[in-house]
Amino acid sequence: MYTSVDLGSHSIKIVVSEKSGDKFYVLASTKVRSLGIKKGIIKDRDLVIKSLQEAILNINQDLGIEIKKVLLNFPLFCVNTSIETAEIETNGMITGEDIQEVIKKSVLENIKKEEEVLYLEPIVFDIDRELQVVDPKGLTGERLQVRCAVSTIEKNFLYEYLKILSDVGLEVVDITYGVVGDYYESSNRDTNSKLGVVVNFGYGKTEIAIFNKGIMLKGSILPIGSNKIDKDISYIYKVDKKIAIDLKEKFAVAASSYSDKFDIMEVLNIHDEKITINQLEISQIVEARLLEIIKSVKNEINNLTNREISYIIVTGGITNLVGFPYLMDSEFTCDKIIGNITSLGVRSNIYSASFGLIKYFDYKMRFRNIDYSMFSRDEINELTAKKKKVSTKENLLNKFAAYLKN
Repeated sequence: MYTSVDLGSHSIKIVVSEKSGDKFYVLASTKVRSLGIKKGIIKDRDLVIKSLQEAILNINQDLGIEIKKVLLNFPLFCVNTSIETAEIETNGMITGEDIQEVIKKSVLENIKKEEEVLYLEPIVFDIDRELQVVDPKGLTGERLQVRCAVSTIEKNFLYEYLKILSDVGLEVVDITYGVVGDYYESSNRDTNSKLGVVVNFGYGKTEIAIFNKGIMLKGSILPIGSNKIDKDISYIYKVDKKIAIDLKEKFAVAASSYSDKFDIMEVLNIHDEKITINQLEISQIVEARLLEIIKSVKNEINNLTNREISYIIVTGGITNLVGFPYLMDSEFTCDKIIGNITSLGVRSNIYSASFGLIKYFDYKMRFRNIDYSMFSRDEINELTAKKKKVSTKENLLNKFAAYLKN
């Protein structure tokens, strides 16, 4: 059982998931409006804490027990990437402990004291400098070498986030970039063997990362996001921000060719005057801004790599809009994977990073042969008992409904 937290500029998301077999089931999720964060930077820690406490209260009430340990998504700020190596002696058969030791050594020997590791992924292992493998567990050899992709950040950027979570009573077990979670949510066998890009269209920023064979190599942030659309709608129609957001999310479509020119909506502007908004016209406004952002993303990808990409994974709340894939087709010829979360409880691309980070953390634990849960056995038993009670109650209600129907 795992919990992840995403402190976004527009909303704070928390997801609690249980893994059973090879599948992940959402036990609880919540999204609340975040305050005090702008483009991923903490501007007012008191407001951030207030928003986070609201999200924690919601999740605890839904779950029935308190969350205490979490995974944390972090924005792609000041990313320093490098390839590091290390080598250790083994006792013959290579174990999960050997893998942990050599990976840890690659960091301790090469990372500066003022830096903190946010992403660490082994690229290849070398056994006795003769055999190269991706997973050496169970093989034999006297020496084990690893080559790792490492990404670090200055500690002062990170510690402000960690201090806030500590102040609300949460222990951060692991932390990494949200785009890594995005990758693990939408990746497949093809992406795991190719060079591609992950793009998260956020509210105040857009994050872009280059992945090769499932490993993040580079990343950057563009200081533009879907909030630009809100400002456009607010300015053109003279409506307040809340109405602009509702119009964007519930009425407009991403590509104007998918709109209905006869569909209209009436709202009050800032002068308390009733105005009529046509879906075609507002969608043209949304489309123009989205195309501008997508073109900027394309330019940034060219800055990050001069190699031809095989795929692009796109996610983020704005990608839920009807017609968004059409806009991507107009700019990219490679394979396009538009986020499409089907799990109950998180059926929106705003949860892509949070839900994917849980899958990434589980992968890391399995690769290192670690059995880990963020809840104690007593807490799991308590939660299981509550789930059974709810299930029994629902079954009785269903039977009673069927009785009335007959």
